[in-house]
Amino acid sequence: MIEPIFHKLRLLLVTAVLMLCSFGGGFAFANSEQPGEINLDNYLPDQSMWSEKAKGKYESAKITSDTPLALLKIKRLNIEAPVYYGTDRVTLDRGLGIVEGTTNIGEVGNIGLSGHRDSFFRPLKDIKLGDIIEMSTLERVQEFEVSNISIVDALDISVLDPSETTVLTLITCHPFYYEGYAPDRYIVRATPVSRMNKGEPDTVQKAR
Repeated sequence: MIEPIFHKLRLLLVTAVLMLCSFGGGFAFANSEQPGEINLDNYLPDQSMWSEKAKGKYESAKITSDTPLALLKIKRLNIEAPVYYGTDRVTLDRGLGIVEGTTNIGEVGNIGLSGHRDSFFRPLKDIKLGDIIEMSTLERVQEFEVSNISIVDALDISVLDPSETTVLTLITCHPFYYEGYAPDRYIVRATPVSRMNKGEPDTVQKAR
């Protein structure tokens, strides 16, 4: 009886998390190639693709004493965003959030990161296989290579299933310019560069 109950609770939790998508300079990082202190004092995200509503929410949410757990950067798309734990409204208005129940950054498993389609993650619409994602923490800078891009139903939570190997899963709502509650989720999967160098295949999938 425990496993079915756990599955139902997890389904409710993740569904609530993913529903949040329907609403609506650079970092001061001591040596960009090395770990260091994460400081957002001079941080200004590229808002050229953001909706006006998202810009307003960011201004209200950006003032915080919380220190990010990491900084995510996709240079080709000019994405640079702080990563916090959790996916509550304020967290996603000011950055990206680690989905509760997924693996913590730096550990082996499926690391789920959620972001809004009208702000930090809107440039994901132009992501390509092979793009490099940098994840910087106080301990290290780790590179991931995009290996899979898919579109799934909003209630499909299989993308957050545990993994025996390290995988980074980026989640946002889709379509990117949809008005109201978006029916789908845009999923970007990436694996550590060291694993990709071993010749694992790249795939693009659209599931619907």
